[in-house]
Amino acid sequence: MDRPRRVLAVDDNKQNLLLLEKALSAAGYEVLTALDGPSALEMVGKDGPDLVLLDVMMPGMSGYEVCEHLRAQETTRLLPVVMLTALSDVKDRIAGIKAGADDFLSKPFNREELLTRVRSLLRIKTLHDDIEAKNRLLRTLFGRYVSEDVAAEIIAAPDRHLGVGGAKREVTVLFGDLRGFTPLAETLDPQDVVDILNVYLTHVVDAVFEWGGTLDKFRGDGIMAVFGAPVAHEDDPTRAVRCALGMAERLRTVRFERFPDVRLQVGIGINTGVAIAGNIGSERRMDYTVIGDEVNLAQRLESNAGPGQILIAEATYERVRDRVQVRELGAMRVKGRNEGVPTYDVLGWQRH
Repeated sequence: MDRPRRVLAVDDNKQNLLLLEKALSAAGYEVLTALDGPSALEMVGKDGPDLVLLDVMMPGMSGYEVCEHLRAQETTRLLPVVMLTALSDVKDRIAGIKAGADDFLSKPFNREELLTRVRSLLRIKTLHDDIEAKNRLLRTLFGRYVSEDVAAEIIAAPDRHLGVGGAKREVTVLFGDLRGFTPLAETLDPQDVVDILNVYLTHVVDAVFEWGGTLDKFRGDGIMAVFGAPVAHEDDPTRAVRCALGMAERLRTVRFERFPDVRLQVGIGINTGVAIAGNIGSERRMDYTVIGDEVNLAQRLESNAGPGQILIAEATYERVRDRVQVRELGAMRVKGRNEGVPTYDVLGWQRH
């Protein structure tokens, strides 16, 4: 931290504030002062102190009330608070603990005791800030693969969601691939190809995250997304189909000024079934993915989908049939299956 640690001292007695300010300033702290609770809360919101020294007995708004208010706010619920009190009764300290105080300091205070308690709590806050910074980094990294909500849930329970190895679970898998782009790309400058792909992938990934899916991987101008792993929802098949429709809708609006004839159309295949989900690879390098025959079927459907077409297998259709408009295509022959697969072409979402 570049700036000195900032301590807010709150006391309705100006003489007490002068003593606190002198002791803390001499120890290298930046000191803010407030004479009452409302002023203290305003300064906390504006100046962001690292610790609060809070007098208990103040007119209008007691230190207990100030502390309770701080603990009720997400941004200040872990802000260290030391209660300054001349009260020695156990019940008064219990009241402070219930209000959320981290420590107590008796009046008149001892300078060395004051600085020791401040240093101790600030050390704990530094550790907490480091953990929060690492969590933010993890959320940022996870955010490249999953939505922010999913990333937060994974970080909160990593052992449950990201254990080494795989486990059987029902998932809905979505494969999408840009249609007709490869021949066009051969006629364009490589940088133009990259720029167009980035626009396309931005819209596609935004749709996946909007519906709570996990971005498994890019495959050139194709993607694989999973709904139901590592975090499952009761309506994962619905989310996957809504995501596919969202992708198509987003891409219909994309236009390139330099390439007016370019239209981005994606073919999509979706299937629901039991697969192995988990970290696959070695201890040095692993990927979180899903594997299995049901995953392969989704990919086969995608390979049969035309430009702008969304094909879903029967298992997915059965879970969304009351909410989706489809055209029955009958049993489609797909690679790897001896029998035809009942397939449905998604036309839109039912509007009730």
